[in-house]
Amino acid sequence: MAPWRCDVRVSWHTQLFSLMIHGLLILLVLILPWPEGYSPLWLMLLVLLVFECTVSQKKIAFSRGEFWLCNDQYVKWHDEEWTMRSKPWISRFGILFSLQQVGGKHRCRLWLASDALHKEEWRHLNQLLRNDSISSGEKSDDKTE
Repeated sequence: MAPWRCDVRVSWHTQLFSLMIHGLLILLVLILPWPEGYSPLWLMLLVLLVFECTVSQKKIAFSRGEFWLCNDQYVKWHDEEWTMRSKPWISRFGILFSLQQVGGKHRCRLWLASDALHKEEWRHLNQLLRNDSISSGEKSDDKTE
C-alpha cells in the first residue's frame, strides 16, 4: 500500500456535538432542584462541567494537522509514528483509530470526523481502510479452510 496523506481540519460537527452535550449537562445541573446544604457540591459540579467542556474543545482542536497512512499498520500524525492497536472503527460520521506510539508506551484514540477532511479525501481513506479489511478478511478465511 502506498503512503496516503491528508490535512486534517477542525471538525465543526464534533465541536458542536460536544458543546451540545456539555451544555445539556450544565443546564440539567442548573435546573434540577438541589437541597439547601448542597450548594458547594452544586458549584463544584458546575465548575467541573465547564472545565471538562473546555478540555474537550482543546482535544478536538488538537486533532488537526498532517495525517499519513503509511500502510495497514502504521500511521504518521503530529510528526510521530504510531502503530494501530486494532482495526479502525469506521462509521459514516468518522473513523476511530486506536494508536500506540512506535517505540513508546503512549496510547491514544484519534477520531477523524468525516467533516475534518475534504470529501474526496474522506472517500479515498474510507475505501483504503475498507479494502484492506476486506482483503485481510479474505486471507483469514483462506487460512481456515
